Parts: sequence; C-alpha cells; structure tokens
Amino acid sequence: MRRGLAAVLVLGLAMALSPEEVWKALEAHGKVQGYLAQARQGPVVYQVAFRRPWVRIDWLEGPEYLKGSALVSDGERAWSRAPKGPWQEGKATPPEDPLQLLFTDPQGVARDYLIREVREEKGLWTFVLAKKNPPKDERQPAAWRITLNPKGHLPFRYEVLSPSGKVLAQVEYLKLDPTPLPQSLFEVRP
Repeated sequence: MRRGLAAVLVLGLAMALSPEEVWKALEAHGKVQGYLAQARQGPVVYQVAFRRPWVRIDWLEGPEYLKGSALVSDGERAWSRAPKGPWQEGKATPPEDPLQLLFTDPQGVARDYLIREVREEKGLWTFVLAKKNPPKDERQPAAWRITLNPKGHLPFRYEVLSPSGKVLAQVEYLKLDPTPLPQSLFEVRP
C-alpha cells in the first residue's frame, strides 16, 4: 500500500507543471505579432488592439467620463483622447503590466520577475508572476496571478496583487483573436 501511494505521489510530482514550462509559454506570448482582445475590469469594458509595436486601447463600456476614450501608442509616442474630444499627443510611458512588457522587453521580464505557485486546472494554467524586488507600498502592484490557455499562450484572466497578496484589480478577457490587425486601425486623425 505504501509503495502504491509513493508511486502515485512521485508520478504526480513528475507530471506537475514547472516554472520552466510557464516561461516557455510566456516567451511564445511575447512573439505574437498581433491580437484583438476585449477585457472587463470591474464595470469597465475595453478593447486592446496590438500589432507590434503598436497598441490601441478603446474604452467601450463604463462610466460616461471614460466610455469612448482611446489611447494609441507606437512605443515612443502616445495619442489619447477623451470622449468626443480631440487627440492629444505626448510621450509614451513604458508599460508596468508584465504581460505588455513581454512584447517590449521580454528579457527584462525574465530578469525582474519570478514564477511561483504554478498549477494546472481544467486545462488552464494558473501561476503568479512576481517582482523579484516588490514595492513596500501596499497600493502598488507586486505580482500578477495569471490564468492562461497553454495552447494559445494568451491570458484569460489575471489579478493584480499588492505586496501582501491583496487583490488590487481583476481583469477578465471576454474575446480574444490572435490575428494581426491592419495598420489602419492604429492611425490617428486629429
């Protein structure tokens, strides 16, 4: 009986998902040339269009002051507009979200983050991508609990966590199409 239990335990550990497998999936995520996604964060629904190196975010649902807003960036410059307002140009700021950083600086993500709490459930992978040097301020993100489809390598949902593990924000992807988009989608006309 003990041998049988020990064999099951060893087999279970051997089949467990490893951080290395997750890093490989994240590297594949960073090689995606483009996608269109809709995501919900609380009452706000937004659409993210990506075509390397361009990003466009449109707010579709939510508070009136936000609905209809947009942001377009080529990684160096950024254009934004309020609902029914004109486009404003400024300097792009680097993303803080490690999922976006995978597109712009995958080596930096591997250098500055570690993977922990890896598990597989119902065909999806869940893990925590944590900053190696987390902030001390509880209002600042220290880690992201990510659930992704290992076949598509794009996230289905994630939670932003404080240094103590408190959930700061939750994002759930509603639609996801990993098809490169036409450049015309990223054109800004004043």
